[in-house]
Amino acid sequence: MPYKKVTKKNLEKRYSKGFTLIELLLSISLLAISVGISSDIIVTLVRTYTKAQVFNDTEQVAGFIFQKLQNDVKGSVEATSLNGNTLNLTKKDGTTITYVLSTGLNPQLTRDTGSGAIALIDSASSVGGISITCDSLCFEVINSNPAIVKINFIFSQSSGAGLFNTTLQMEDAFVVRKTY
Repeated sequence: MPYKKVTKKNLEKRYSKGFTLIELLLSISLLAISVGISSDIIVTLVRTYTKAQVFNDTEQVAGFIFQKLQNDVKGSVEATSLNGNTLNLTKKDGTTITYVLSTGLNPQLTRDTGSGAIALIDSASSVGGISITCDSLCFEVINSNPAIVKINFIFSQSSGAGLFNTTLQMEDAFVVRKTY
């Protein structure tokens, strides 16, 4: 094998195959900047999704409660409200449905058809921690002929150690169809 003469050109060829320290530091810093920006975007997306999920859960429960109340009120022949937290509905066959919103430390909405009360919302054990309250009168019969039942509830839920709180106030009036 012939001897190659060591020249500056030969040395530059041999050592120019790798990265310099400056190139390596520059690429690492660009990578860190792009990871920082993308992680901020991902965290924002996750928070937005969680907040929307909390609101949708609360809205879904509120819609279920109002649909149940609407069906019972519209199928009744008489409606009476006691102290604003109790609603008695009398059906055509004489059976009574009673809705009670108990207030206090553990607000709870129950529906009793005569065979035992069923909790529609129980703040202590509900999935997602949805609670129900009302400003003043939850149930109010505002007219007698036709009977109109005004319902006013405030649904609230907190999720993620109180990071995302949502409050949804729903107020509606239903006509007792058999009273006109």
